[in-house]
Amino acid sequence: MMGAYGQLKAVALKLTCAKHKTLMSNLIITGIASHLIYCGLLDLETANKASFDAQRERIPLVSYLVKHKYLTSEKISESCVKTFALPFFDLKQYNASWISNLSLDKDIIRRHHIIPLYRKDNILHIGISDPTDRTTIDSIFFYTGIKVSPVIVDEQLLSDLIDKHYSTETANGIEIGLLNQIFFEENSFSVNENIVSYDEPLVKFVDNILEHAISRNVSDIHIEPYEKQCRIRYRQDGILSEVTEIPINVALRLITRLKVIAKLDISEKRLPQDGRFQINTRQFRINTCPTLFGEKIVLRLLNSNKLMLDVNALGFSDKQLTIFLKKISQPQGLILVTGPTGSGKTITLYSALQFLNQDNKNISTVEDPIEIQLPYINQVNIHPKIGLTFSKVLRSFLRQDPDIIMVGEIRDQETAEIAIQAAQTGHLVLSTLHTNNTIEAITRLQSMGIESYKIISSISLIVTQRLIRKLCPHCKQPDLFSKEKLAFLAVGCQYCFQGYQGRTAIYECLPFNDTVKQLIVNSKLQDLLNFMKNEEHDLLLESGHKKIFQGLTTLSEIYRVLEQ
Repeated sequence: MMGAYGQLKAVALKLTCAKHKTLMSNLIITGIASHLIYCGLLDLETANKASFDAQRERIPLVSYLVKHKYLTSEKISESCVKTFALPFFDLKQYNASWISNLSLDKDIIRRHHIIPLYRKDNILHIGISDPTDRTTIDSIFFYTGIKVSPVIVDEQLLSDLIDKHYSTETANGIEIGLLNQIFFEENSFSVNENIVSYDEPLVKFVDNILEHAISRNVSDIHIEPYEKQCRIRYRQDGILSEVTEIPINVALRLITRLKVIAKLDISEKRLPQDGRFQINTRQFRINTCPTLFGEKIVLRLLNSNKLMLDVNALGFSDKQLTIFLKKISQPQGLILVTGPTGSGKTITLYSALQFLNQDNKNISTVEDPIEIQLPYINQVNIHPKIGLTFSKVLRSFLRQDPDIIMVGEIRDQETAEIAIQAAQTGHLVLSTLHTNNTIEAITRLQSMGIESYKIISSISLIVTQRLIRKLCPHCKQPDLFSKEKLAFLAVGCQYCFQGYQGRTAIYECLPFNDTVKQLIVNSKLQDLLNFMKNEEHDLLLESGHKKIFQGLTTLSEIYRVLEQ
């Protein structure tokens, strides 16, 4: 059964690879390498080799290319100025005394291979030879707390300047002003019976981390203590990347500060804890987990204030959107949205609820946890420790005269049975399952003990989805190797992260009709794939290809998400 589905995807993959072989190999190149290929200064093979060797030598790619005489620094800077429309600064005019005036630590200059130039209108202008290095630009913003604007400089002059003035500096960890003050003021912090006193730099440093994450539209902050250092990472557009490392003693104080903000028990370090807090209008969900060297903290940024929750903006194709709106507008039936954790299922359900939210509808949800607070919708957070489970809340809902019920997730047979019963007795029920595709949703319900006749009499639609990163509109470039001239490359600039900005979804929809129901009853689930193809219901891979030809994403991104 599942073998047939896998074979179909494999055939599609082989066909695509045969047609787009050159495209696939080129799409793995991003950033400055992609730019230099586009400008004709490097070929694909050289760019691949240079990128690999630069990583091995632990130096920036531009430094490697100039050091090994692949390109001159003049050619690189000239092409960057022309393409990215950024100003150029002649480092022969640079005065090393500017360093102290701009309050940027020398170790930061060496580590990130930049030079501070001047500050104007509360914007720090930095000299950089690779303007696509968004990570470095964001890191400087993190250290300084002010907006950063890149200026193109000559790579050879930049390296010579750093080596001349800062060759004796060594990396001793992150040393910005706030961290230094926290590090040396050992007596400014105390813990006594859950009463905590903080020095001002620590408070500012924690605020800086949170505000920086908000400005980058980060979804999660990971604070991970190890033996001597603590790593801070952000998840942005689904990708986890390191922002910085801080000394472990500072990290312990930072973690305690966050626990106090969230009103958690700071004396309890052996058990996980959950909580919430709010900074201005932005809500954070916090979870602590005891590890070998301390408590790992994960902060989820809840961005309900910025979400549009518009079904028209989710990423459905025109045909898929028509099917989706028709099914959620029906007075009864079970609609399942499937996919792995982090695939955007909750946003799809919330958008559907927002579309259905009218004065003449009684809408109730049961969730774990409540991700977004929706006005005029009755939302219940389950609490298993006191017996408030999905099934118990669902039974209560059925006595509350509901029109529409949303179940955060169907996890067991009891919850599935009640949801199906509600769908069969005149209610519209929306829920999720953690399965990889539409057909697995059916087999998952069957494995829970749900009979086929209950499945076909209750389900009206199964939707499978994934989230994919969208190409940055500011820096995406046409792929010169694509015969169709429809593919684009991820380049990277000051407006995006690794050449991508924001995400959208790809979908796979299976509306239930008499043919689908008959195939399920006859246990011919493998034939559902052929049915979906004959009815022109796109599978996930096909939906992804359409996003590529629309110029929204890349082939490598589709294959990354679908694990091809």
